[in-house]
Amino acid sequence: MKKGFVRSTLAALALTGAALMSPSVLAYNVGDQVDPQALAQMQIDPNKLTIVDFFAEWCVSCRIELPIISELAKTLDARAIEVVGVDVDEDIEVAKAFQAEFNNIGGLSFRVVNDPSQFLIGKFEPIGMPAMYYLYQGQVVKIHMGAIDKVDQVILQDLKEFGLY
Repeated sequence: MKKGFVRSTLAALALTGAALMSPSVLAYNVGDQVDPQALAQMQIDPNKLTIVDFFAEWCVSCRIELPIISELAKTLDARAIEVVGVDVDEDIEVAKAFQAEFNNIGGLSFRVVNDPSQFLIGKFEPIGMPAMYYLYQGQVVKIHMGAIDKVDQVILQDLKEFGLY
């Protein structure tokens, strides 16, 4: 009987550990409040809907989506909506060089926060790149993970759902 108890206890601990380590448990989900330090580092205005776009130099889809998001950001009502990019490259020189690649299209039209220490990515823990979080009043209100076909149309549809477009 002791053997069965120990085995079942170990199995329960293993399942608990697996659940705690799974991205869906640790990562921010819709409805979660974002860590105040993370909000401060990104300089998030709680009174605006903020689209936080995580990207990296090595992400092929990011290279496609960033110019599209940049063009769209120029057309959004800056009084109500802000786009903030988070470059998660650990090497700051790689991050700066990657961002500079967009200078031929006029640069990125939104603020970029570099995260070489991985503080922000560690807080959000997206399961893929690119990753887009919509924040309002410090809370996650919508999430998109991975490459998005016609990302500008998806964002506009999301903004319609929020009554902001």
